[in-house]
Amino acid sequence: MSKAIPAIVTPSVLSWARKLDQFTLDEAAGKLKVPVESIQDWENGSTYPSLKQAKDLAKLYRVPFAFFFLPNEPVGKPKRIKKVDYRTFGNIGDSLIISRELRWLLRDVEDRRDAIIELYEIEKRKPKPFLFQADQTMTAQAIAAILRDVLCLSEPCQRRFRRAEVALSYCVGELEKRDVLVFQASKIEPKEMRGMSAAYDILPYIVLNRKDECSARLFSLCHELAHIVLRSSGICNEVSEHGQSSNRLELLCNEIAGLTLVPDDEIKKHISTQKIHLTGLDDAYVLELARDFAVSTQVIIHRLWKTGVITADLYFTTLKRYIEEYNLHPKKTGGFLPPALDKGTQVGKLYTRMVLNAYHGENITVSQASSLLLNLNSKHFDSIERWCR
Repeated sequence: MSKAIPAIVTPSVLSWARKLDQFTLDEAAGKLKVPVESIQDWENGSTYPSLKQAKDLAKLYRVPFAFFFLPNEPVGKPKRIKKVDYRTFGNIGDSLIISRELRWLLRDVEDRRDAIIELYEIEKRKPKPFLFQADQTMTAQAIAAILRDVLCLSEPCQRRFRRAEVALSYCVGELEKRDVLVFQASKIEPKEMRGMSAAYDILPYIVLNRKDECSARLFSLCHELAHIVLRSSGICNEVSEHGQSSNRLELLCNEIAGLTLVPDDEIKKHISTQKIHLTGLDDAYVLELARDFAVSTQVIIHRLWKTGVITADLYFTTLKRYIEEYNLHPKKTGGFLPPALDKGTQVGKLYTRMVLNAYHGENITVSQASSLLLNLNSKHFDSIERWCR
């Protein structure tokens, strides 16, 4: 068997790249499935990795492979999390201890926004300013009315959805018409991030967690839109209709999201609510309400409690039962997605269209377009173009 070709890399650059995102020697060795001593030897120059191992390290550390062959550490270091001003994310608290994947996501979504701004400039176009705004002195109902206006939601419109995935697709589309970027994370655990938003006046963005069910993502979308309208960027992991956050703003955004999806007056007059008044809470009536508003049953029972249709005791008892039933038979999320759909759902249709327009207009190369689309192979461009029409 022929010996692997060594990559004559610069040892100090290997060490520098590993430390950019605080990879430990053990982590790097585990990812490459080599002894820790091998990583140490490569970094002190005793031995060299193979070409494949060096390429795997570059991918792991998220630096250009060519950097490893520079004589010294790069002067212009790759942008890391310092690019993002954590102070703009007002609800993450004093601790900045977050996972490496979330740090990467923060950097990536900011880079995507920078890229789309450049594409607008190339095409000599200006993105639409996001003019909808509210403040925390307003009632949750008044702010929810603004969100329904942004999303073009009405009772007849919602009744046509029937399913949360249809409602989510519609609401994302309405936001993208207003030049709001909507991304989806694929590798972050929901317990760390259910949703995230950056409240820029131009090209604000929302990030949803693709590991959540569609109904949860729909609620998160409205929660994050509330953050944007309130001009309060956020990284949120307590997004839910029954969230118990100690953060007043998070509770307010949860309340606004619930009112946006299920307004007081509409749930009160619904025929199933009238039946509950007459005969008591029944799962069949809750399911009818969830279907007509295209939300989860948990959102519905919370709104029934908040509108005085059911008591707090009944709400918490029913919620506990719903959670237990869900845990016994959880719905599957994720799974295999075709490459075009996988990349497309992560970056969104607005972003994808901008990249493909620039590519077809010969303003960027196929390699640049592929890189902007999360390294999507150009053979899938036709598929992703059909998806984003």
